[in-house]
Amino acid sequence: MTMSGGRALALLGVGLFIGAIGAFMLMSTLQRRHEVPRGSMALMQYHMGQARKTARSTSCDTPVAQRHLQRMRALAEDSTPIFAAIGYVDATFERRRDGFIEEVDKGLAPGADCAVIGTALKQIADACEACHHDTR
Repeated sequence: MTMSGGRALALLGVGLFIGAIGAFMLMSTLQRRHEVPRGSMALMQYHMGQARKTARSTSCDTPVAQRHLQRMRALAEDSTPIFAAIGYVDATFERRRDGFIEEVDKGLAPGADCAVIGTALKQIADACEACHHDTR
């Protein structure tokens, strides 16, 4: 049984179409698996900005700034399982994460005021930059 040229082209076209759809679905799935780490980093950046804005304001509200720091600390604690879920396990990342948490804790120390929080935020930003530099 022989196949006509037109039929062969039609089957080739269908095969290419199905392959393209499969490739698109695979790429979409692979891209989505990184959404949680990206989202957690976006939340970290949001809370950093809000804490900085609050600490720099003329009427600094220390409890509000500390709430943002608490959320940043919680996100940092969650970062290990979040990144492990996508297969990223790295000792340098863990070391940098621990350093980040130490800096956040300085801003959360009892008696910390907006001046202390402002200083801690500079060190927190430096810890973020160091981690991004070392782990990218």
